[in-house]
Amino acid sequence: MSDGDAEQAADSSADDTSPSDESTTADGSTAETGPTAVGDGRKKHVSVRTRSDEYHDHGDVYLKQSAAAFLVSPESSFPDGTTTRYAKDDLSRVAVTQHHSMCFITTATAGEGPALDALRGFRDDALARSIPGRALVATYDVMSPPIAATLARHPDARTTRLVAWLVRKCGALARRRTRASPVRRATLTGALVALYVVGVAVAAIGHFAIRLRERR
Repeated sequence: MSDGDAEQAADSSADDTSPSDESTTADGSTAETGPTAVGDGRKKHVSVRTRSDEYHDHGDVYLKQSAAAFLVSPESSFPDGTTTRYAKDDLSRVAVTQHHSMCFITTATAGEGPALDALRGFRDDALARSIPGRALVATYDVMSPPIAATLARHPDARTTRLVAWLVRKCGALARRRTRASPVRRATLTGALVALYVVGVAVAAIGHFAIRLRERR
């Protein structure tokens, strides 16, 4: 489920950077960042692929962009030495994922829609109300961004299609749960949690298999 899941072309535009600030580029050199580079101040998961087919993955980072570059840093102030600059002309693909809890894999495989809305409701109505539920959400938040990024890069992979099917089943169960009696609702809650855990496990196994193939 998501605040947003954006695929951005390397030639997308924003304000030009100022020549006064510097950051570290992907090859270790310095480059301009500039105070006019645009960002929303929220953490994201960023994956980039260069035109020379190098892949870089950044989890839990801040992102800004100028007309010429994407700027990635683990710190919101984008200090010198911890900011990586990717020139847009050097990139073939950029994936930026920003989600709320229980959203990453759902959005990457099934996109926005009824399943996403239903699972958001289940998170808020059921999981957020108990300690085990909150622990499950926190675990998911930590492990799912790189998995979702991998599946988003391979929308036609068997794993992605299977997980999308499981997500839709989870969404259908979540909608049924909202209309059920209290006793039936408890049963559907257990089934939904079990099915979602299976989906995450399948996604994780597929993620590692795909990444292994990519490295080869």
